[in-house]
Amino acid sequence: MSDYSPSPQLAAALTAFEEALTEVEERRRALREAVAADLKAYDVTNDVVADHLPWSAETVRGIAREYGVPPRRKPTVRSIKPKKKPGGTSSG
Repeated sequence: MSDYSPSPQLAAALTAFEEALTEVEERRRALREAVAADLKAYDVTNDVVADHLPWSAETVRGIAREYGVPPRRKPTVRSIKPKKKPGGTSSG
């Protein structure tokens, strides 16, 4: 085992770095919340909002799902599997 301990300069730099990472994460979360709020408040698409961000439209779509932003239109793709009829009969 070594008896090394970081210099005060290294310890201070590490602390500053960790604080900066925390700050970045807090600001990233605030930006994601603001994106979701705009998607809810304005009649805009994910693509339009993404044009103003460092993220893709797919990332904005993920943010919308994460924050419960209702879709602007109903889904157009449906399952090809037939729906089961409720109240099936049992043979006995």
